[in-house]
Amino acid sequence: MKKLLIGIILLLTMDCAAQQLDSFQNGKIKLYYQTAGKGQLIYLLAGGPGYPPEIIARQLMDSLKNKFTVIVPHQRGSGQSKNIVCNEETINIAAYVSDLYQLMKIRGDSKAILLGESWGGLLAQAFAATYPQKVSKLILVASAPPSYKLWHVLEDNQYARTSQAEKDSMHLLQQIFGTKTPAELDQLKQTHPDYPVVKAYYQFITILHRNHYYNRSRIDPEFDFAFYNFNFQPIPLIDKDVLENKRDYTPQLKKLAIPVLIIYGRQDDQGESTFQEQIECFKNKKVVVLEKCGHEVIQEQPELFLKALNDFLLKK
Repeated sequence: MKKLLIGIILLLTMDCAAQQLDSFQNGKIKLYYQTAGKGQLIYLLAGGPGYPPEIIARQLMDSLKNKFTVIVPHQRGSGQSKNIVCNEETINIAAYVSDLYQLMKIRGDSKAILLGESWGGLLAQAFAATYPQKVSKLILVASAPPSYKLWHVLEDNQYARTSQAEKDSMHLLQQIFGTKTPAELDQLKQTHPDYPVVKAYYQFITILHRNHYYNRSRIDPEFDFAFYNFNFQPIPLIDKDVLENKRDYTPQLKKLAIPVLIIYGRQDDQGESTFQEQIECFKNKKVVVLEKCGHEVIQEQPELFLKALNDFLLKK
């Protein structure tokens, strides 16, 4: 397992080295981003928040860089931008929107296509609602909903997807690692991956992750890399921000006339009601629903996903 993990990390390091990695400052926080290709600008916004951005970069950069300038922000709390203090002041939707605006300002990008996956889709919608003049097209891939009103549906559907045996296992696993904070668990993952607490957390996340697939016997071939490099600290902070502040971007999104692609799997554990809310927001949208596909759209239906993406991007 360790040798496999080291091999994956080395391959990813080599892949990142082949792309340009730059940094910028937003206030006191130093953030990073990857760049590749030439042409019209497209920003790839990874999920999470806290998910390793290197994965979406590798999944899509090679497919897009021949016709587009591809930017992958390492969002605060993830990738090369991981080492920040995570609290309510540093981790909130407004801060992520500000980071994206600052990056575009520093680069001199007047307008760009935004492609957001899962949490990245919510970030893309929040940015488009705040700075509509900066977005030329919007691509939402298995995106989180744009309003707090359906936020509970995500957890309810994941709970319903989990068998009783899995619920029992998760309860036992939580008793092992549940006394640790997300920050403590993240530190243990990095320094003591063989600790029983970390192994229990690994098994817990594995059960949750399998819920993302239509074929639940599958698991992400890069799951080890994702787990050990995923910073889970931002997730509860964003959940709190959405729910306590009742974040709702639907009024602003309904005013947009830009082209929007909404693509999701029919069997996504978020539930189709969360995608219906997005569909109702946009005037000029194309909706692609992939059958026999869960939340991991790019992995489960790569050919159909790329066809839908290219058809949308290359349409005049």
